[in-house]
Amino acid sequence: MSEDGRSRSTLSSSSIALSNFYNSTLSSPISPAHMQFNSPELNKDQKIEDPIIKFTENWVKSSRNLPKSICQFCHEISLREATIDKNQAFAQSCRKVINDLQMEGGNAAIISSRQNELLNYEKKIEECEAVLISIGPCPVMNCQKHHETRKEDAMDTETGQYGVHNSEFKVVSPKKAAKNSIAQTKSPIKTAKKFEELSNLEETKPQIPAINLKLDANYNLTLQEIHSMFPETENNLVKGYISIQANSEENRLKIIDLLRKNNKEFVLSEAQIDRPLKIVIKRLPIDQDNKELKTILESKGFKILRISQLKNYRQKTLYPYFLVDVAKNENYLKIYNVKTIKHLNVKIESFKKKNCVTICFKCSDFHHSAKNCQCNPRCIKCAGVHETRDCSIKNRIENPICINCNGECHLASWRGCPKFPKINYYPSKPTYAQKLKSNIPNPNNPTNLENPSEPLTTNQDMSDFQAIASALKTVKAALKEFPNLLEISKALNKTKDKFERLNLLLKLIE
Repeated sequence: MSEDGRSRSTLSSSSIALSNFYNSTLSSPISPAHMQFNSPELNKDQKIEDPIIKFTENWVKSSRNLPKSICQFCHEISLREATIDKNQAFAQSCRKVINDLQMEGGNAAIISSRQNELLNYEKKIEECEAVLISIGPCPVMNCQKHHETRKEDAMDTETGQYGVHNSEFKVVSPKKAAKNSIAQTKSPIKTAKKFEELSNLEETKPQIPAINLKLDANYNLTLQEIHSMFPETENNLVKGYISIQANSEENRLKIIDLLRKNNKEFVLSEAQIDRPLKIVIKRLPIDQDNKELKTILESKGFKILRISQLKNYRQKTLYPYFLVDVAKNENYLKIYNVKTIKHLNVKIESFKKKNCVTICFKCSDFHHSAKNCQCNPRCIKCAGVHETRDCSIKNRIENPICINCNGECHLASWRGCPKFPKINYYPSKPTYAQKLKSNIPNPNNPTNLENPSEPLTTNQDMSDFQAIASALKTVKAALKEFPNLLEISKALNKTKDKFERLNLLLKLIE
């Protein structure tokens, strides 16, 4: 056994020698020679050998030659590593100072002294590394400073089981032990045709436009005939028309031929694909020719169906905006990429339709255009069997008659007509502040809650309005016949005598 690099045998032998020496000294009488050793009158040049000092020096010399223990090697490695870390920190700070001095143009003597200091640090690091290489790894196997704990040792320490690492067999904890797995048969993975199920989906059928039959007295017989020939058709009532939905394009064409043979009025719906793209071109001159603009757009590869210039119907003036109908071919969306026309920067936007009722220019009915109308033409002015643009009446009619409600003094396009479709305008919802403001009573305008006044009705009946107008005409005519009627009425209010009032009324007859 060893303790701090010294063997127990050496320590025991030295202690025995020292005890024997002290015993012999105490047992022997004190001689004059010993007294002279402690006397101050002793000759200074005379050297007296002390056996204790001599023994200690011999023991130190002999202990250096003894082999070092493993603990001494571990301690030596730790000291050398600490020395290396310390000198590396000094060397790093020294390099930084040298770099700063060189950048700032410092004194050359200071820089050279710092470089010599850096060399000393590097030399010490090299010496310590050479010593560590000569010593080798730490001989203490369970040293926490120089050896990492193995997973097997940590596992055994946790479970309290110690396995023999030299043997091939290792003790494993129950948590890490493998369990007997039951073999499960897995279905083979299909690697080919992963999207085969998508091919079984039903293909999206093309949209078939509906046929809108106009209501008449014999519409039921017409539907029976269509159902007998095409039983898969569906019929729905939409905005005063019967929407007939065929199951194929071929049957749709046959139904159209059948309605034409029976002289039925109907309106054709248009498929979304067949509807043109409507755009508005801005920032062009107001006198731009439509034909020239159509030629320019067609030269760029677009199929133009129609071009019209927007106008203000009230002021009867034109806007510098051009409405263009573009057919939906392969590259029709590229028209938004057009930035210049005739070397002018233009702006192309989608046409935003207003929330208004569409009126047909052919039959003067609502909710469709003349392009798809198969109804009989009706003139909005004279109710003749012709289109309005072909009417012989070119001047303004003083007392027109509506062809829809048969009312007087308005046309079928007047929004106040009883037959004119009503538009549902959805007003914006009031904010929280507006609601709160409406609930707060106004002190300047107090209201009588006991006798609340009736709300005023703004939408008066046309008949009441006409009655009031006729009464005003009668009063006007009476004032013309009796010009002194106003003066007599004022005198009647002032007088209270019956005879005087009678005389005033007799003056009207005169």
